[in-house]
Amino acid sequence: MIITEFNVCGQKVKISINGEFWAEIPYLIAFDFRLQKGVEVDDSLLLSVEQKVDEKTAFDYGIWYLSRYVATTKKLRNKLYEKQFKKAVIDSVINRLTELKYLDDYAFAENLVAQKSSKFGKRRMQAELKNKGISNEIIDDVLGVLDSNDTFDAAMAVAQKWYRSHELETMQDSQKFFRFMAYRGFDYDTINRCREVLKFEKDDW
Repeated sequence: MIITEFNVCGQKVKISINGEFWAEIPYLIAFDFRLQKGVEVDDSLLLSVEQKVDEKTAFDYGIWYLSRYVATTKKLRNKLYEKQFKKAVIDSVINRLTELKYLDDYAFAENLVAQKSSKFGKRRMQAELKNKGISNEIIDDVLGVLDSNDTFDAAMAVAQKWYRSHELETMQDSQKFFRFMAYRGFDYDTINRCREVLKFEKDDW
């Protein structure tokens, strides 16, 4: 097969092979593969060019998306799948964006914990991070730095807010309190400690 037409149009080039239009691709990719009129090509070479074009398109989309949204690797990967890019292309783009620090699951996890540790317990944050595709290793690392006293202080702040409009007089009241706090991601011991403090504070009034 021979390239019979090679027409440069700005940053792109229109290529015909054996007299039939083949594709319009970025000029720099054509340059990298040394494509020009009269060059002989085969199916293997054309497949490589097509993958490189797809990688550039996917990479450009990734940059566009990450400039507008804070996303995890899982989120961006799903977006690229929705755009129907091949797995090999997606893997290549994800690796490149990670190397360039456009994608950083560790930083994402740290930011989420920093924003939510004053309102939620470790279990709630752990579940949210897992749902967003963050690895167990990163989750354990970022949650592991939380001080137990800070966790209790956060739990007490949440518990006191709940207590302003609720009672803790009956078993049913306590069950409601435990369900509310557990939904927020706090563990049993922390919830029970908060309950005891609230009851003590009321008795001390």
